[in-house]
Amino acid sequence: MKKQGFTLIELMVVIVIMGILAAVAVPKLFAQIQKSKASEVGPAAGSYVHMQDAYVVDQQKVGSFAEIGYEKPTSSVITYDETTYTWHAKASKALDKCANNGEWGINAALQGSGAKYTIGADCPTLTPNFQYIGSSAAGS
Repeated sequence: MKKQGFTLIELMVVIVIMGILAAVAVPKLFAQIQKSKASEVGPAAGSYVHMQDAYVVDQQKVGSFAEIGYEKPTSSVITYDETTYTWHAKASKALDKCANNGEWGINAALQGSGAKYTIGADCPTLTPNFQYIGSSAAGS
């Protein structure tokens, strides 16, 4: 009678291959998790810029959160606040590869008959399009 089954060497080769695949996949997975945590910053900032633009057209001045009707989003990962016409977002949990755990900011100022925005972000790899918020390149 012939015995059938896998040898110990065949099983070890399969385990080594699975270990190599896991070593490659796990860092990529964690990078995607960090990116998903930061993904809420863009829509929140875009909403602020749109509301600020509408307020500037109507009132010919830059407004605070209360004046423009902007409500800070609630989040377990990102905290939002304002200081003198500047929108801030900060990661409340550590984000890998980000200075200061990840901070984003938009400063609004009146320029001519519209608003001009100065953008700052500590994590351009997590939010690559953030730099275009409030600019004409945002729509392209």
